[in-house]
Amino acid sequence: MRNRTSAFFSFTPESGIAVTTAMVLFLFHPASAFSTEYHVGLETDLFRKEITPSFFPILNLGINAHSKDDDDSLGEYEYKADAELKISPSHPKAFTISAKNVYFGEKDQSYESPLRFSYGRRLIGWSGLDEMWGLGEFEPLDSWDRLRSFEQGLTGIFGYTETQKFNFRFFLSYLFIPELTPNTVIENDQFVHEHPQATTNPPQTLKLLNQDVPLGYQLDVPSLAKIVFRPSFAFLVETKREIPVYAKFVYGYLPLNYLPISLEAKYGIDINQTVVKLRPRLLQHHLYNGELAYRFDDSVSVGFTALIDQPVNDTIADDDNTTPLNTSYHWSPWIQYSLPQTKLTLTQLWTRGGLDADVGPYTDHSGKTSIFSSRILYRNATQLSIRHEFGQENSHPTLQLKGIHEYAIDANWIAADFSFLPRPDLTVFIGGDVISAEKPAAADRGAEFLADMRALDRIRMGVNYVF
Repeated sequence: MRNRTSAFFSFTPESGIAVTTAMVLFLFHPASAFSTEYHVGLETDLFRKEITPSFFPILNLGINAHSKDDDDSLGEYEYKADAELKISPSHPKAFTISAKNVYFGEKDQSYESPLRFSYGRRLIGWSGLDEMWGLGEFEPLDSWDRLRSFEQGLTGIFGYTETQKFNFRFFLSYLFIPELTPNTVIENDQFVHEHPQATTNPPQTLKLLNQDVPLGYQLDVPSLAKIVFRPSFAFLVETKREIPVYAKFVYGYLPLNYLPISLEAKYGIDINQTVVKLRPRLLQHHLYNGELAYRFDDSVSVGFTALIDQPVNDTIADDDNTTPLNTSYHWSPWIQYSLPQTKLTLTQLWTRGGLDADVGPYTDHSGKTSIFSSRILYRNATQLSIRHEFGQENSHPTLQLKGIHEYAIDANWIAADFSFLPRPDLTVFIGGDVISAEKPAAADRGAEFLADMRALDRIRMGVNYVF
């Protein structure tokens, strides 16, 4: 039995804290101190007809607010808040609310205090690997659209100080908000097809004693307090970017931003059915990130990033099926070429380790496959990304292209997005994705991401109005 695409539990109410904080900031500061804009957008995703649903409209409603640079009432302080609701009008159970930043504090450039603090949800960019490959190791992802995921900030207390040659940051918190994934909807012990990137073909039967026994599903979700009240700490030191050689080291002790799943099965005597309980696992991990880069001139930079992810495993019940996690090692060289209107990035990613063999009564004893898709997104992959701005001041047409080849499963992903502004407050975009994969997983397991997405070729188009 293999659940191909619902490998992680989705925590959709994550936005309550962020949105509440944004409202407090907005209500208790004068309107003159804000630069605020709202946006509303409509996007349509068209998938192959065999995907459920194949027509997936999305309504976006959002707000962005930040303190004005020329406002003297705040002195050396600043605040920033954003929130966005995404919901499908035709499938309203598929929705999410996210926020990258909702914080208030001293500016990094403030010189009134040698140690500057900010409070709330803040996007920093702790790891270059997270930024280039969307791994979601340090900062949680909004991957409600897994093919256009982006980072969100951590939530807690941030500190910053600097010397003539170095920047220092730290983060402390006992509040954790997991990442967002396509909604997992279960009704009457069965998965409901509300989001095209959520589970599309869960197993309906399980062979026991040479008989096919019907399967039912239940989510055994921990209490909200157990999910969100968990310790976090991170520390960063980096050289100033004014010099050609750049180096950075980051350590973090954080909750896993996703919630791995374990499975427990028991007989439901009344309905002669095996009811499968899916249990989110609450894990912590140690993260070590090192980066080294060299800037030849204003147009060419090269660099290397390495990251070690060391999970602190939980206790697994004897009758649970799951994939134990172990230490994973990621390393990635890259080269970046920039012109006034064009930016090109070529990077390679290797990943080793991360997964032990499955444990539990329904284990594939060959050790070659896992019962759930893993969060080892890539094993051996090359990525080329290009962003080109055509230089027309009024309409700002922009083309973004990305191609990834995953050697471990012989997979390809080509993504394209083109946007322009027919008027200053209106953005129109069109794009799409083409994905292929020859194998379901790497030989050492993992790298299932593109295999899970391979049927989800799509065309996406939409408009966004700012006011």
